[in-house]
Amino acid sequence: MKKVLTWLMAALLGCSLQAQDLRDTLDASRVSAIRQKMQNTTQTGLMHIESRQLNSGIALFGSPDVIKKLQMLPGVAAGNELMSGLFVHGGDGNDNLFLLDGVPLYNISHFGGLFSSFNTDVIDNLDFYKSGFPARYGGRMSSVVDVETREGDMEKFHGSVSLGLIDGRVQLEGPIVKGKTSFNLGLRRTWMDVVTIPAIWYANRRNGKDQTVGGGYAMWDINARVTHRFAPGHELNACFYTGADDLRASLEQTERVTGEDGVTRSGPTRMNIGVKWGSLTGSLSHQYRFSKKLREKTTLYYSQSHSDTGYKFGIWNWADGMESVTSMDDKDISYVREMGLTSNWDWYPNNSNHVRFGLSTQYHWYHSGRSFTSSTVQGGETVREGADDESQGYRSFEPAAYLEDEIFIRYNLTLNAGLRLAFFSTPGKTWPSVEPRVAFKWLINNNISAKMSYTRMSQFAHLVAAMYMDLPSNSWMPSTAHARPMVSDQVSGGVYTDWGPFKFNLEGWYKTMDHILVYNGSNTFVPPITEWEKTFTEGRGRSWGMEVEATYSKGPLELTAYYTLSWSQRNFEAIYGDWYPDRNDNRHKINLVASWHIGKHWDVFANWNYHSGNRITFPSHYIEVNGARRYLYDAPYNTALPAYHRLDLGVDFATVFRSGHSLKVNLSVYNAYNHLNASLAFLRTRSDGTFSGMAYGLVPIIPTFTVTYKF
Repeated sequence: MKKVLTWLMAALLGCSLQAQDLRDTLDASRVSAIRQKMQNTTQTGLMHIESRQLNSGIALFGSPDVIKKLQMLPGVAAGNELMSGLFVHGGDGNDNLFLLDGVPLYNISHFGGLFSSFNTDVIDNLDFYKSGFPARYGGRMSSVVDVETREGDMEKFHGSVSLGLIDGRVQLEGPIVKGKTSFNLGLRRTWMDVVTIPAIWYANRRNGKDQTVGGGYAMWDINARVTHRFAPGHELNACFYTGADDLRASLEQTERVTGEDGVTRSGPTRMNIGVKWGSLTGSLSHQYRFSKKLREKTTLYYSQSHSDTGYKFGIWNWADGMESVTSMDDKDISYVREMGLTSNWDWYPNNSNHVRFGLSTQYHWYHSGRSFTSSTVQGGETVREGADDESQGYRSFEPAAYLEDEIFIRYNLTLNAGLRLAFFSTPGKTWPSVEPRVAFKWLINNNISAKMSYTRMSQFAHLVAAMYMDLPSNSWMPSTAHARPMVSDQVSGGVYTDWGPFKFNLEGWYKTMDHILVYNGSNTFVPPITEWEKTFTEGRGRSWGMEVEATYSKGPLELTAYYTLSWSQRNFEAIYGDWYPDRNDNRHKINLVASWHIGKHWDVFANWNYHSGNRITFPSHYIEVNGARRYLYDAPYNTALPAYHRLDLGVDFATVFRSGHSLKVNLSVYNAYNHLNASLAFLRTRSDGTFSGMAYGLVPIIPTFTVTYKF
């Protein structure tokens, strides 16, 4: 009996080892296939990123972030430090198409851009296009970020729990009907509102009864996916995402005034701020393979982005022997809603052609509104009151069709030719768009390929913002009779090599952007809503440059160097009569990335980031007018801030228990040598009339941790 049990244990262990070896082989094959795809794909400017790359490395505040990963790539500027800005090949940041399971996302960040809306625990992979856009993509003019969530495990239930510095995550997946139906669920939430409770309590206790503060911030999001397989090649996917931010702050302070009669009177002054914003998407996708030569994917979806901002002030005062209370109430709401239907087909008529074609139709609702009321009550009577309400709403219809053909001319020559036709209709105006796309690849040998591409992209949606920050007060508006669609044309080409452990890519681009808008109104957080087009000026943009990627990957060590040499310029006749640098015109950008797998348990990571400083506008001289100085400017964005650089470090410790469960601890250090990069700059006038600038850094060294338990 003992021999039988021993034999059974050996057999089970052997099967387990064989299964593990098989999984390892499959993972290695998948990585190899991905590298081969990057080498052989026809499109330029494409980066394919797997979930394992997103969930390893340095995690700011303990949470891996999709946008932070993309910001490190060549040709991409990050904008303000720590934010989720993505300025691709000279773009404005609002011209990127973000897709989550094929559904457009309009709001892709939490906490003003500190976190992105993508939970890496549920992501399977993403495709990031900077140029060479296939005809199946449309609606934005600078980049495409196509994120696909992972199907749940059809055979067994498992998941993970992660605890970070300011948030926690839970991911669960498994079969609903074994082998047929599965689910994948991811949840995230910050506990900053919980952490601030003792801080608020301490502040109120220290301030006493004369001053009371309150507030907090919470962020959460949920991803869910259910997959049902009717048969091989026939499945149905239901995907859902919702995320929200809630920021609250309040202050009540007792004001005391001693009147002429010597009596001290008091009253409360109150301030309340509430900001809520978020997104909601849902989709139902059907995929069916008719044969080896034909398959389809049809998706019905809904997407919504909204914000609700409110400010309330109550100011108490005692003057001229009379009590007065001035109240102000400001409320801003904004949302964009979209209902869409897409049908995409893949057809392989022969060994030399891969034809993709499809139709889409989108119905948009845009709405922004603002209400402001004020009143002053003095001596029990209302002596002054006012109100200012404005709102603007649009409904638009956007049908589109595309056709593209991947033509294998010879074994080493491939042409991808495509055409996208789109129409955007709003009351009183219909804008047509014809967008040709072409990409060419020459496989010189098994290790070297050369590519070229030309693409035209149109964008019908405009982000109405008074500042270059991702604020809840920003709102989306459509192209109208007075605001034309934005259009970009881009030519790109390069040489791509893969020599075993060495990979070297060199790519260049030239891009023009027409009908782009810039705010030209007064300095305010919120631009006008009605007739908003009148406060924006139309102009042009152009960008060109070169990207270099060099990678060494062998065994446990991977080293990557990215370098970008670029120019980004704008031309707005109403502002300046010639071309001038864009605010993100960073001439040089360098990213050095290293990872080292040490034994079974340890992984070490390091990133060094450098780029030429962002640009600001400083006066070049001044004149005296009636005894006052009037500052004059020779050009917009005429001054570069000091160069930006920082070092990030990270280490993973991972162990697997006998149960098969695993534990991973990530320690990350942002800005490891504590270099305060310029975030703000101020102008000083010397006694001799010359100017000097002073830059201030705000972001110091930030150590964070994450503990992840997988079961």
